[in-house]
Amino acid sequence: MKKILSIDGGGIRGIIPAKILSELENLDQLRSGDNSIRLAERFDLLSGTSTGGLLTALYLLPDKRNSAKARFSADEVFGFYKEFGPKIFRLTPLQIIKSGGGLFRSRYDENVLYEFAKKLMGDTYVSEVIKDCLITSYDMSSRKALLFSRHSCIKYGESADYKMCDIARSTSAAPTYFAPSYIKAKDETSRHLVDGGIYANNPSMCAIVESMKLWPDEPFEKLMMVSAGTGKVEKPYFYEQTRRFGYIGWLVPIIDILMSSVSETVDYQTRQIFALSNNSHSYFRIEPLLTGCDTRMDNASKKNMVALETAAQSYLDHNFHVLESIVENFTNA
Repeated sequence: MKKILSIDGGGIRGIIPAKILSELENLDQLRSGDNSIRLAERFDLLSGTSTGGLLTALYLLPDKRNSAKARFSADEVFGFYKEFGPKIFRLTPLQIIKSGGGLFRSRYDENVLYEFAKKLMGDTYVSEVIKDCLITSYDMSSRKALLFSRHSCIKYGESADYKMCDIARSTSAAPTYFAPSYIKAKDETSRHLVDGGIYANNPSMCAIVESMKLWPDEPFEKLMMVSAGTGKVEKPYFYEQTRRFGYIGWLVPIIDILMSSVSETVDYQTRQIFALSNNSHSYFRIEPLLTGCDTRMDNASKKNMVALETAAQSYLDHNFHVLESIVENFTNA
């Protein structure tokens, strides 16, 4: 059985899948009796968009002493989010003046995000990660989707081989929040990129297509997927409110709506594909309700970080059987 992990975009809300996947790894270690097992080692393909792409990159980094092992545990990655999230989404007085509160240029300093990625990922290239991957971005110059993958390096060589810290920066370059990235591959090919969430906030379908390229002879009935969201938003917008929206009024809700609607649509498509293949029991969608949280992707205040972590814990308390089923697939596959 081939196993896929797909993680949605959602900014600081990435702390939700980070928390839940940490618990998944802990449960796996407990049931297997092996504390050295890492989350990424249980999957054959990891896919992510934006914050999900950042998580994917961190899970896939090779250990410096053993290139077949993951460098970080899922619990360590969760800790990184708690530590660095408030620093990445921090508005200094200088940044507020420079950006005009986000009106004149990107709201946050992209250098803080890049320094975080560089510190943890160093000069590791995508060709060196421990498993196959698919991380989304969008090339603003060629107006085409760019999907970073280890497999592309085999097919296209150095022109497809990028540093993981550059990939993390690119997949997280959400328009209006961070400036686009400008990166170069090993052969000096340059790219001008923004967040892949503009077309694939939920990258599950992209991952399924990639799996067909990687394993053309693998029947779909033997595919398993864990799709981790960054929280389900149920905040309503009423007619009397939206009918008065102009350009400014739509700025905040349109991002929320686009993220949610894209993820929900892809979840529906993926669920139907698995059902039609008589394999619905092998598709797991993890999507906690964002109860008591600020749904904005850049609210990294202490209060909201606690609320997001609480939402993840609430999901775990009521849906622990889902994690148990996933671990059962790990050990029985």
